[in-house]
Amino acid sequence: MKTAIVTGATGFVGVHLVNELISQGVDVTALCRSESQNLNRLSKNIQIVFETDALKKADLFYHLAWDGASGPGRTDAALQVRNAEINLNMLTVAKTLGCSKFVSLGTIYEQFVQRIRENGKISGSDFYILGKEYAHTAAKRLALDLGIDFVWATVCHPIGRYIKPEQFMAYVIRGLVDGEKPVIGPATTLYDIIAVSDLAYGLYLLGKKNVGSDYFVGSGNPRLLYKYLEEAQCILEVQTPLGIGERPDDGLHFEYSWFDIAKLSADTGYAPRVDFSQAVLNVKNWVTEDG
Repeated sequence: MKTAIVTGATGFVGVHLVNELISQGVDVTALCRSESQNLNRLSKNIQIVFETDALKKADLFYHLAWDGASGPGRTDAALQVRNAEINLNMLTVAKTLGCSKFVSLGTIYEQFVQRIRENGKISGSDFYILGKEYAHTAAKRLALDLGIDFVWATVCHPIGRYIKPEQFMAYVIRGLVDGEKPVIGPATTLYDIIAVSDLAYGLYLLGKKNVGSDYFVGSGNPRLLYKYLEEAQCILEVQTPLGIGERPDDGLHFEYSWFDIAKLSADTGYAPRVDFSQAVLNVKNWVTEDG
C-alpha cells in the first residue's frame, strides 16, 4: 500500500489513522468538508480535498466518516440512513479510483440488531446501530458486485486524544478529574476499551494485509466494565467517587466471544501497543486541555 484515501480524517479515529498511515510511509489524501472546524488537526504532509471529483487514483480507501456516531444524532433515523447511503456511494467512488480495497468502521453494538428488531420499544442508539448494520451488509454485497476487496472492522470503545466529550470514558474521566461524580449504570457487563492509536494501527494492518472481510479490533483484554472504571480512578489518583449503579441498567450485555482478536492477530500480526493506563492519561490530557 503506497497511497490511501481517508474520509472522516479530522474526526477522533480519522486523525489517528492518518498519523499511522503517514508513519508507515503511506501517501494520504483526506476527503474533508470545507466547513470542518478541525482541519488544523491534520498533518501538513497530506493532501486535503473537498470534493470527490478532486480525488486521484489510490491503492486503498478508508471510509470513516459517519455523522451522529455519538450524541443526539444517534436518534436521527434520516441521518443514519444518509450515513449508510454515503458508505455505499464511497464504495463506488473507491472502485472508480482503482482502489483494490475498501475499509470501513463498524460497531460491536451491531450484535444487538436482532434484539432491536424484536423489541417493541425504541432506545436511544437503535437507529445508529441499524444504520451501521445496513451499511455493513449492503456494502459487503455491493463490493462483491464491484469486484473490490471489502473489510468491515468493528470496535467497542476507543479512547484517546480528540475523543468527543459525550463519549462514555470521556464523561467518566472528566468527572473524576473535575471532582464531579460520574453517574453510571451497574457496569457489570464485559467491555473492551482500546487506545484509539491501537485501533488506527489495526485499521492500517487490515488495509495492508491480505485478509478476510470482518474483524473486531480490540485490546485483547476485555474486562467487566466496573473494573476498567476502578482502574481509571487509580490511574488518575483521584478521590472522586464513582456513581456505579446510580443509573438504570441499559440491558445491553456483551459476550466474551465478541471481543476476540485472535483472527485479527493471526491474519495481520496485530498486537496492542498502548496500555490502558497511557490511554486514560491521554484522555485526561485532552479533556483538561480542551477546557
